[in-house]
Amino acid sequence: MKFKYIGITRQREEVQGTLEAQDEVEARMKLRAMQIRPSYVGGGGVGGINFDKLNEISFGPPVDLKGLLIFTKQFASLIDAGVPVVQCFEILSDQEKRPAFKNILKRIKGDIEAGSSLTEALKKHPKVFSNLYVSLIEAGEVSGTLEVNLRRIGQQFDKTDRIRAKVKAAMIYPVITLVISVGVLAFLLVKVIPEVSKLYGESNAQLPEITVKVLGVSTWLQTYYPYIVGIIFLILVGAQAAWRVKSVRLVLDPLILQLPLFGDLMKKSAITRLARTLSTLVSSGVPLLSAFEICINLMSNESIKAVLAQTSSLVSEGKTMAHGLGLKKHIFPPMVVHMVSIGEVTGKLDELLEKVADIYEDEVDDAITNLTTLIQPALIIIVGLIIAFLLVAMYLPIFQLADKVAGG
Repeated sequence: MKFKYIGITRQREEVQGTLEAQDEVEARMKLRAMQIRPSYVGGGGVGGINFDKLNEISFGPPVDLKGLLIFTKQFASLIDAGVPVVQCFEILSDQEKRPAFKNILKRIKGDIEAGSSLTEALKKHPKVFSNLYVSLIEAGEVSGTLEVNLRRIGQQFDKTDRIRAKVKAAMIYPVITLVISVGVLAFLLVKVIPEVSKLYGESNAQLPEITVKVLGVSTWLQTYYPYIVGIIFLILVGAQAAWRVKSVRLVLDPLILQLPLFGDLMKKSAITRLARTLSTLVSSGVPLLSAFEICINLMSNESIKAVLAQTSSLVSEGKTMAHGLGLKKHIFPPMVVHMVSIGEVTGKLDELLEKVADIYEDEVDDAITNLTTLIQPALIIIVGLIIAFLLVAMYLPIFQLADKVAGG
């Protein structure tokens, strides 16, 4: 295969051209042998098709969070055992089953063999290795604590995944319950009630007003339900598209934080993630401002992002982190601000942030328990009352007829 390249010679002159090689790794090694430091190598393949690149194409991410966590723990164990980094990637790529991730690991190995640092090699794959991941690796390379930082990454991912799963479950459960409830009500109105109404149509009896209204709703749903389903689908698609627009998020995100129960859960989970991530970064030797930049990109709520950006700006001006967070007490409670302040004064910011994360992780658990405890019975009661209302409305004429027969 032919590869295009751009590189720098030992005389610091930029050169470019093409060469034959089996893959990009071999191409880079050939350039090194020619005493050319490559800054770009690409375009290999047949007919202009780069099959290495095609292997990286997938409908989802090359590896999920759980897979990346397993890779990180295995990488840490190999480094701890004294295995060289290049050999680590050779071992890990050989045992990897996912084609896209396997090829990425091979490319990282090739980049390191060609003279790149581990950090430089990882930066080429941002879809797999986030800024948080790369920053911790870079700090580990600089300080000589790569194995320690790899284990910190593993712990960070493990705890983050646990919190995310809990919050996701708390958000999804009420939605599933609501969808099932709406489905049951729709079935009653569209299928069951029309069958019962046929009996009344044959008898020509005068129906109570409440029964007439329920039958009217049932008839309307039978007539227009395809349009209703279509409108609901368009609303959901439109809402999802609008949610991706930053200007819309700037309006909605502050309102989300003020929602009863859900807003409190969102704030506590954000504080947990922020404190845990900052603690990991600071303890690994990442500068505070760089750590803030990483945390800002991790946050999903625009209101919280704005507070962190403002705090980062104040820290760069010489103010304390506690001062910046304390300006938004509706997001960061006084306890968080005080613990951060103590950490800054004592020089133990990472330890205090870790304690904040532990405290708020427990509070997230409590908030999820309270949420499910309140919502589950509330939805059951509401749906039960609606079903009872429909049944009474449909059987009321029968009860009235029975009373007339008994009275007559």
